[in-house]
Amino acid sequence: MERNPQQRGAIAFFICFHSSLFSADSDEVHVWLERNSEVITESIFVEERVMVRWDHFVNGDKAWYSWGFVRESPTKHFLGSVTGNTPATGRFEWSVPPRLCGKHVQIEMCSGSPPRRTKHACHTSAPFVVEGNCVAEVPVQTTSTTTEAAALREMGPLGLGARSRSWKIGGDVDQKLSLQTTGVRNGGYSVALVVVWLGPLPTYVKAFVESARNSGPSFLIFHTHDDAPSHLKTGTSSVHFHYMPLTELADRLWNVDALRKHFNLPFDAFAQKVRECYADDNPAKGNDLKVIYGALFQKELNGFTHWGWTDLDMIWGQVGSFLEPLLPIYDVISAPDGQRPALYLSGQLTVFRNNELWRRFVTGCVTGPGYVNYGGCYLESFLSEANVFFDEKVAIWYAALRGAHIFVDFSLVLSDARWQRLSAHRKPSLYRDDGHLVVPHDSSVLPFLDIEQRNSEVHLLQNVSNCFSEFGEGWSFVCIPFDTHAMNDAFGASYEVNQKRLFLWPSPLRPVDRGSEFAAFHLHRSKASFKMHWENCGPSENNWHCYKNNGIVCACELASTFSKGFNPIPNIVHFVLTDRDTRFFDWPCYVAIRSAWEKLRPEKLLVHVLDGIEPNTSAAWWQAAKRFVSDVLPFPRSEVPLSLNGVKITHPAFIADFRRIQILYSWGGIYMDTDALSLQSFDALRHWKAVLGRQGGDELRATVGLMMFEKHSVLLDTLLDRMKRAYTGAWGLHAGHVLDDMMKELQPPGVAILGHSSGFFASSWLAADFMELMEESGRVDWSRCWSLHLYNSQTKKYTKDPLELCQNAGSPYKAGDLCAGLNMAIDMSDIYSMVNQGYPLMNRRLEEVFEQRVAEQTQLFHDAVSPSLDIVSVKGFKAEL
Repeated sequence: MERNPQQRGAIAFFICFHSSLFSADSDEVHVWLERNSEVITESIFVEERVMVRWDHFVNGDKAWYSWGFVRESPTKHFLGSVTGNTPATGRFEWSVPPRLCGKHVQIEMCSGSPPRRTKHACHTSAPFVVEGNCVAEVPVQTTSTTTEAAALREMGPLGLGARSRSWKIGGDVDQKLSLQTTGVRNGGYSVALVVVWLGPLPTYVKAFVESARNSGPSFLIFHTHDDAPSHLKTGTSSVHFHYMPLTELADRLWNVDALRKHFNLPFDAFAQKVRECYADDNPAKGNDLKVIYGALFQKELNGFTHWGWTDLDMIWGQVGSFLEPLLPIYDVISAPDGQRPALYLSGQLTVFRNNELWRRFVTGCVTGPGYVNYGGCYLESFLSEANVFFDEKVAIWYAALRGAHIFVDFSLVLSDARWQRLSAHRKPSLYRDDGHLVVPHDSSVLPFLDIEQRNSEVHLLQNVSNCFSEFGEGWSFVCIPFDTHAMNDAFGASYEVNQKRLFLWPSPLRPVDRGSEFAAFHLHRSKASFKMHWENCGPSENNWHCYKNNGIVCACELASTFSKGFNPIPNIVHFVLTDRDTRFFDWPCYVAIRSAWEKLRPEKLLVHVLDGIEPNTSAAWWQAAKRFVSDVLPFPRSEVPLSLNGVKITHPAFIADFRRIQILYSWGGIYMDTDALSLQSFDALRHWKAVLGRQGGDELRATVGLMMFEKHSVLLDTLLDRMKRAYTGAWGLHAGHVLDDMMKELQPPGVAILGHSSGFFASSWLAADFMELMEESGRVDWSRCWSLHLYNSQTKKYTKDPLELCQNAGSPYKAGDLCAGLNMAIDMSDIYSMVNQGYPLMNRRLEEVFEQRVAEQTQLFHDAVSPSLDIVSVKGFKAEL
């Protein structure tokens, strides 16, 4: 950066005077720390107040703003903030926080100016050691497997102030959230997406309009140049252009009471400031208007139940179908494109309920220690030339602290980086097929997705980049965990803010045959090289084909060219019975099979039975379940090794451990334990190569009780080999432990591991956890879960009588989460009726019968089956839970 002569002289003097203190790196001479006006060279102390000095400003201009970060040395990982967006004084007093004790740190200071001038300039100090009486830190969670996750047993939602500063709302703002909507059309929902465009409309606006037609929402485009092509102004009822010169913008801003009162200017002076700040050469400043669209365009938005903001560099799919199921539930819905790995409200697509609250962003403040006030509750910046990102940074705080129910989904919007990733770096293709926006791919190019690992990292607030760090340490700006090979992308995860708590959910890409569908494609940095060829367009312009060359090129197709195929994981469900009729096939087993048939709608539902011995002792539930079974397939005991590593395999569960891997390799599909109940279709998961779930408890581990794999998966071949080598006869070591460790090591593409709270295992086999599931209400959102696992071997004493559990008036568990989950799996009134008709329940007499069956098996077979599926000691090895 160029400086005036006085600045150059001052810096030259400083370098000469302190030449022994700094390295030759030019960055390091611009930032230094002082203690009582003396330059610090090596170490600083906890809670010491030091002066951070800085002499480098953009174009030598101190009129803009600056901010400072604390970074770990040498990794550059973000550790905290020195200051947020504040006037660039060049001097900031900083109290060294105790949490930095023992760390090697560097201070990074940055200078910024509006987009029309220059970008930010950042410089870093020499490294310092932070000294003091350091208290040992809790180990940082980097994975959620095995013992490393033992400290994270409770993976519930984060509170708004969890591991964060204590934030509050400033001023006299009414914090009550009104859920009243206006203008409901025919009992449904209507959405208007608004754009304000400063300057001439860009060339890609036609692609925006053509893709926006009939995509679901209405689009209102306010532009400051009267240059909208006439054919774009007419012929569509869903895309509306409105010429809004800066004089009209000034009028609209003047009519926002909070702005008019804050600036206290004559209208002419106010309008002149608007013309300066929102001029053609400062287009990014228009983003700061987004948060007050509800107030600026209240008349135009009247009659819509929801309004939102968006950008012009968007190509739309059927965005309405993505929003429709969310609109009744959430007050704010946002779809970031993953370019920033942080939790924020997307400038590309964010939707609000159309009520008074979202017209009042500017009437309140978000205040707290370390928060940047933007000249008095950020009002001042509406008439500054700097773009301060109200729409992304400030908006999420405003919404969260007013009790809004917020949903932020990283899977809805396609970005260039995702496009490349899903195409496995082959020539990327994108089809707009009858209004649907589809990226064709196969599961081998999907990322490895571990929701539970991300959940752990969110809970420990692991920061790996800036993530709007000038706002302090609040959870809403925690860095979203991302795949290190995915260019900081976070798609596949969604976040929900509900009752001031933060939840992390799996958000699988929406599958279509041989690809994934998106709500929109954000051109972002590719918009400058975007080209659209319209010469081949027929009467209908619904079908496009886009590809990446030296830029993004799209052309109309006369007919759909999208090649349809099939999902890698076949919709075949497998159960395995290895008990040789030594275990009671009870009502939960019946529900497992029936719910799989009803919810999953499989092509086949197969039950694989050891030696062909079906349940025959008090077998009414089994006979009822067989109505939903496609085939009962016997397999001989010789299919599974008789012994491994000198230890016999006799326990039914261990036989099933090996057999389920063989079955999935040969058939592909979905393996389920007979106490795993299906809650909803698994179709959204079948475009992966494999899907696993983590089991809760002391150790969050991917486990084998419910698994999905493609046919002939090489992962299963590897897993089976590792299981054989690891077998000792101890409980679980050769199965869940090996599987979890293998996934941690390989992180294979095309594999998803769901979180225990929102995947296949909502609880654990621990009695205390299961009792909590029975007694608590509303802690589990079953709509987010695919399965309810009952852990029959550990919990059957609680579930043996469904009437006592969930029907009888005196039941303490009737309103609990367990009964709610059972009712989601099946209409429990059918179960109550079957019990009343005489279908058997476990009792002492039946226990004696099955004990006798175990004795008979010992006589009949050389390799006996251990009694029931209870966890027992095997060959001298202590059972490990």
